[in-house]
Amino acid sequence: MTIVIAEDHSLIVEGLRALLEAKGYAVNHARNDIELFSILRSQSIDVLIQDIRFGKIDARTIIPTIREEFPDVRILALSSLDDLASIQSVLATNVSGYVIKNEPTNLILEAIESIQNGNTYLSPEVQSVLVRKSVQSDEILLSEREKSVLKGILDEKSTKEIAEVLFVSEKTVEHYRSSLFSKFDVKNVSGLVKKAILLGFYDGNNAF
Repeated sequence: MTIVIAEDHSLIVEGLRALLEAKGYAVNHARNDIELFSILRSQSIDVLIQDIRFGKIDARTIIPTIREEFPDVRILALSSLDDLASIQSVLATNVSGYVIKNEPTNLILEAIESIQNGNTYLSPEVQSVLVRKSVQSDEILLSEREKSVLKGILDEKSTKEIAEVLFVSEKTVEHYRSSLFSKFDVKNVSGLVKKAILLGFYDGNNAF
């Protein structure tokens, strides 16, 4: 696996490089956006560890371009920003994961493994911030059957698989899925998954 660390603080880079190289990963380093795009355009990169306050720029301004130009690159946001508004604004750029800098460094390895498997990774502190917000916001009330269908969706089960587990027809599952779209005010499964995570309906391991 090839990783690029987009970070302008040398101490953080040295620590991450040692951690990642010990696991056998090939590691590149970009100190600014010019170096970052040069690496992305010249090499095959699997994971980008992106500092949000990246030198003189805010990485939220370049992440959409990176995602458009390099759709196969998994982006893991690594930032000291730990307030709700900042976290939500970063997640809105469709990064694959978010870890706060003051958390244990081993979470980086956990996050990389998770996002490489196609999952969205939210560190414990990020989850805590989002869950606290969900308690304070207008509550989305779900029926038991809607909760079951949502759990199936968050567990990446197909409509057929959810129907078999619940002993209902696929059309019934589609009905509840449409109801979930309406309650969460989203248009598709991808939007539902992201909003359910943001609102605390998924803790990284279990739907609830």
